[in-house]
Order: sequence, then C-alpha cells, then structure tokens
Amino acid sequence: MIRRTFFTAALLVSSLALAQDAGVAAPTGPVEPPPSAESIKAFLEYQEHGKDRGPALLDLLPCVKVDSTKGSPTQYQCIEPVGASVPKGTTVFAWLQWLCPKDGKYEDVSIQFMHEGQVRKTVDNPVVGFGRTRGWRGENFNKIGKWTIKVLRGDKELGSAIVNVVAP
Repeated sequence: MIRRTFFTAALLVSSLALAQDAGVAAPTGPVEPPPSAESIKAFLEYQEHGKDRGPALLDLLPCVKVDSTKGSPTQYQCIEPVGASVPKGTTVFAWLQWLCPKDGKYEDVSIQFMHEGQVRKTVDNPVVGFGRTRGWRGENFNKIGKWTIKVLRGDKELGSAIVNVVAP
C-alpha cells in the first residue's frame, strides 16, 4: 500500500514537472494585447443573438487557387490570390470568409461576376453555420477588361473586388 501511494505521488510530481517544462516559450518581441472587453462583449452578443442581423462578410478575396486538399493545413484557404492582373481565360474564384451567428441560415446571399459593368453571371451562395465559415465560387474571366465581383444579400451590396484581365 505504501509503495502504491509513493508511486502515485512520484508519478504525479513528475507529470507536473514535465507539464511545466513543456510550457509555451516566452515571446521574444512585443506582444499585441487582446481585444478590448467591449469588443469581445459585442462579438459574443452578435454570435449568440445576431441571427436577425445577418452574416458578417469578413473577406472577399479574388483567388486563382483554393486548397481543397482534405487534411491540408491550408484546407479551404485561398493559397494564390489574384495579383495586379490575370490573363484572359483564367478561372477566378470569389473566396469568401463569413462570421455566422448561432442558428443563422441565409438563403438570400449571391455573388455577381460583372464585366465592364454588365452582369455576366449571378450564383446563389447560401451562408449557413455557426462561427467562421468559408466558401468560394468561380467564373472563367474570358474577356479582357475590368471585372467586378460583388457579394449581395438581397439588394444590399456587402462587398466587392475588382480584377483586371489582360491578353495572355
């Protein structure tokens, strides 16, 4: 009995010592402070009770390549954003990142792909989930000139991005 108690105590002490050794290293440079309490409270309020306010579009990023490799550390991320321009015939994705409140389900979200002000394609992009959600839709930019990607909820524009298409 004494041996068992001693062994248990020794195991506990060594586990605590290992846990302390495995701690996170101290930062070497300046550390950014956390968000203010007011910001965090506003976020939590929106997350829990913001269903009627709609989803928050965090990012709209024109993208040439999205990682869809299962298990990849960059899965569902835009890994090749559009640069200053893309050549004609490139498929460009509207990569979207949303914050969706609890019980949020929004069927009235769409993406418009426009060339020189003319709508070329509109696709539905329902936003469903809780917390951060990402998605993307692509379109072949087969005409030279200025393309605009718009994200809409009903008739309200939530965001837009411009892509310049040049001759290959």
